[in-house]
Amino acid sequence: MKKLSFFILLNCALSFASAQAVQSENVVIVTLDGFRWQEVFTGADSLLSFDSTARYSTKYIANKFWSATANERRQKLLPFLWTELVPKGILTGNRNAGNMVSTANPHWFSYPGYNEIFTGFPDSTINSNAKVPNKNENVFEFLNKLPDFKGKVASFGSWDVFASILNEKRSGFLVNDGFRDVPGKLNEKQIALNKLQHELPDLFHGGERLDVATFHIGMEYMKANQPRLIHFGFGDTDEFAHAGQYDYYLDAAQKTDAWIRELWNYIQSNPYYANKTTLIITTDHGRGAAKGGAWRDHGSEIPGADGIWIAAIGPSIKPVGESTAKAQYYQGQIASSIARLVGKEFKTSHPVMPPLPFISK
Repeated sequence: MKKLSFFILLNCALSFASAQAVQSENVVIVTLDGFRWQEVFTGADSLLSFDSTARYSTKYIANKFWSATANERRQKLLPFLWTELVPKGILTGNRNAGNMVSTANPHWFSYPGYNEIFTGFPDSTINSNAKVPNKNENVFEFLNKLPDFKGKVASFGSWDVFASILNEKRSGFLVNDGFRDVPGKLNEKQIALNKLQHELPDLFHGGERLDVATFHIGMEYMKANQPRLIHFGFGDTDEFAHAGQYDYYLDAAQKTDAWIRELWNYIQSNPYYANKTTLIITTDHGRGAAKGGAWRDHGSEIPGADGIWIAAIGPSIKPVGESTAKAQYYQGQIASSIARLVGKEFKTSHPVMPPLPFISK
């Protein structure tokens, strides 16, 4: 606890030293469940790409994702991130450079990670993925109580536990997760997407729809309702990693990168959002190393599964690019950063970690 308090005080000092910048009016947060920092910064992993014992297609990986250098591989895998977001925003979490982003919670799996992201509180008592309504207030819930944001907040997630993580009943904003239909008065495309999600393969057999449905359902809601705060929670990367399907894992990450490009292009082309919206991209936890197959898993027993990454772009983000400064950030700093981006301070009954220092007022 002393270590955590030290980092809170340190990051507080750094945060309040931030320079003034144009204030965002809207925030979009995208999460890729369990997507490793190793692929973000170096692309396809050589140990996994050329594993002669693999049950996945190494030929597919070689043809689509492999290049001689890490810079080429990461750009092949995540072209939007590396060609558009990084030059105009910031990417943190390259542990090879000593730029550390970690979970502050001790568990290193999904519910504790998402709780930390949205509540700013690394609550050690949250220690399972059970569908238990979260006792901690999240930043979307906090902002939804304010007149300027009431009814302008939404979350769309592939995993059917988001309604519990964000405590939908208490929070009072739309959480559309799993295979649930979007309620209310809908346009024709929304009606069709509600139907389509049930016709796609149920690959994961656990209440988690494919990310393609989550993206298009969320995008159509965004176009129809123009929320000021919206979350897209993607899960294919985690599911394919657990299944040991590295080819599908990489493919899912690349498809998500393309959806994020489409999302950002929409933001910048719409007067309601353009130059007034900050996009944050992150993950709930890391994974193990490639050697020995630990990349498939996560949790406190897997070394390195606390290592994550954060990317951001928008009018309130300092255009640092790929951050190689020696630093330690935590996913618990995202919640107060979201509030700061829209000119608010996240105050609630539980402790909240301070904003990230590269988020300006």
